Amino acid sequence: MAEPRSYPQELLIDDKLYHYARVLKDDFFSINLLYQNVEGEGYVLKLSDFRFVGGWIFRPLACLISHHEYRVYQRVANLEGIPTLGPRWGWRGYFHRYIEGKTLHEVTPHGELPENFFDRLKNVIQAVHARKVFYVDLNKQGNVICSTEGDPYLIDFQISLAFPIGAGWWERRLNPIFNRLIQEDLYHLYKHKKSFQLQQMTEEELQLAKRSKLNERYSRYFSRPYLRVKRLLYPHGSNEIIWYKWKKMKDKSIQMP
Repeated sequence: MAEPRSYPQELLIDDKLYHYARVLKDDFFSINLLYQNVEGEGYVLKLSDFRFVGGWIFRPLACLISHHEYRVYQRVANLEGIPTLGPRWGWRGYFHRYIEGKTLHEVTPHGELPENFFDRLKNVIQAVHARKVFYVDLNKQGNVICSTEGDPYLIDFQISLAFPIGAGWWERRLNPIFNRLIQEDLYHLYKHKKSFQLQQMTEEELQLAKRSKLNERYSRYFSRPYLRVKRLLYPHGSNEIIWYKWKKMKDKSIQMP
């Protein structure tokens, strides 16, 4: 894997000088680097890459993925609960504001989240949906941050899907598909709430936390085969090997893709 010195040690964003601080996350499809200025403000450089042997062959695809993510991010960038979007960097990278806090993957099961955390996270998700974006990747606890102030944030739009906005024939045909898909985001929302705040859940939320037939098919025909192949490459899971490498965290969940 590439060392941090392969990336700029300092750079200018909005006429402020930021210095490389550390690697935040180094996973199969990207590396995330933290840059901070003297005032303590931070930006994250997300660089799309295929982080495995021979992954450089797929650099053109990584460029397309990065541009896709940036376009989706632009659609939701000014929403509460979405870190402020910064400039692009090269063909495969872009910046967004750093949020000081913990991901759900780092939070202990009880006591660290505000009581209304998931209600507020639901508002963020619904605002994203109102922009006709299906988030897709809410199953990963590492994509949800609880800031030091207790505010929820969503990061990582790499595989999110932006649907057309408008009232045309094509948009009307896609609306039923979009409306069905976004229910999967809510399923993952309440699945996480069930893990962290079960006692606060209503009967309706408990029903929404049950896996749908669509999710069962996705798990059977895509997710499980994908994880089996992945485990052949990384028997102990990506968490131990490259997930939050700078913290040297142990694998908390073998189910985490």
